[in-house]
Amino acid sequence: MPNEIEPSKRDLREIPEVDFARAKRLSRGKYAEKARRSFAVAILDAKLFARFGSSEAIRAALQALVEAADALKKPAARAKRRGSRASRRRAA
Repeated sequence: MPNEIEPSKRDLREIPEVDFARAKRLSRGKYAEKARRSFAVAILDAKLFARFGSSEAIRAALQALVEAADALKKPAARAKRRGSRASRRRAA
């Protein structure tokens, strides 16, 4: 018997059809969600990495940048809210 790549018609009749549209999505593993949340990778240019020297220095610089941005956002949001209240009072 020659080496067959395709299954025979008889074999195809024996294989049940599966409707994958109705199949449930399987979980990826016990720790998949935890790993997805805990691992984040950022790719930096080699020159940029050389300027900071280490991953810790880059993390510290980015954290300082986020804190500075947050500090700038908060007073502007408060001032905007106060202005809108005053304009409502004038209109009434």
